[in-house]
Amino acid sequence: MPKPSEMQFSDIELDALQETMNIAFGSAAADLAEVMDIFVELSIPKVATIHSGEVIGHIRREVPDFYDCNIVEQQYRGDFSGSAFLVFPYGIEKRLVAYFHKAEGGSYVAGDAAALDREVLMEMGNILIGACIGKIFELLESEAAYLPPHCTLGKHFEAHFDARDGGADDLAIMMTTNFSFEGQSISGEIFLINSQESVPYLKKALGKIFGL
Repeated sequence: MPKPSEMQFSDIELDALQETMNIAFGSAAADLAEVMDIFVELSIPKVATIHSGEVIGHIRREVPDFYDCNIVEQQYRGDFSGSAFLVFPYGIEKRLVAYFHKAEGGSYVAGDAAALDREVLMEMGNILIGACIGKIFELLESEAAYLPPHCTLGKHFEAHFDARDGGADDLAIMMTTNFSFEGQSISGEIFLINSQESVPYLKKALGKIFGL
């Protein structure tokens, strides 16, 4: 069983993790510009360690009108495992449908939006989450496997999150960034939540990269 010190990050390690994310997200933004033909701006990520029981409250404080937002979740597995949550404010899905339909050369019909909302949100989850997580794993010299994404409304998210394994006292590594599309009124939040079992691996990988 790992020692308590092996399940916690020092301030230096947290700084190193944030720098790793900053580099990874900068590289991911460049890749996304090629894939989507639009520049996706990713803010400097924030990193914190909190208890799993505090995750919902943390996200609620970060996201206005959380009850009505759309959340795409994608779990990832590898040397470190966790879940990524792509949070879209209410109404953004309509703009995404209109933007991508126009970008593909189609004529946007408002009546089609309801059928396309979920599909577009899931696709955005695949693209944004895959790029960000993939770059983090790449920097840490590891590989990731992804589970199919899941989409839910904010009002159902708490029950969905509470149903997962793990206790409220388990450590969660919370990584948060804002994203927006250049020149478009489309933005949202990305939350990466890693389990406490990931801490020893992350500490080892960060030590190797930064000589800690």
